[in-house]
Amino acid sequence: MLPDDCVPEYCKSRVLVLGCGNVLFGDDGFGPAVVERLHSHYAIPDDVCVLDVGTGARDLLCTIALSPVKPQRIVVIDTVDRGGKPGELLMAPIEDFPQVQGGSFSLHQLPTSSLLRELKDSCQLDILLIAVQPESIPETVRPGLSQKLEAAVAPVCNYIVTNCL
Repeated sequence: MLPDDCVPEYCKSRVLVLGCGNVLFGDDGFGPAVVERLHSHYAIPDDVCVLDVGTGARDLLCTIALSPVKPQRIVVIDTVDRGGKPGELLMAPIEDFPQVQGGSFSLHQLPTSSLLRELKDSCQLDILLIAVQPESIPETVRPGLSQKLEAAVAPVCNYIVTNCL
């Protein structure tokens, strides 16, 4: 457990919104794009923390697990390839989200799902996942979202502000 004087501010938030993904690889930057729009278009309440965690969600979630103080709710926004139509959204509490099997690890199948389930079960946190089906995640650097994912950013922000904060 972390000492009280080492607890990061995001652990003290009532709601923690995490935008996951790498902006350098096309649609993988969806989570950070949502975070950017939330900061630029909405007044975020003082007890809410909205973070672009890039590809570092696992480390941040481990810190939360070790912290004596935790958010009441965590909202995770990420790109997850479920074989659907590009831009298709899945918004579900962690317990309703399809579980990733150990042998099918991928950067785009929410590898933190086991850790999120553990946080929910052991800490009684409310955890919501917002996953978008990518159109393109290139293997080489190519910043920028596809049109379909760009069009999904504003509706996801509206959903978060209306239903999660």
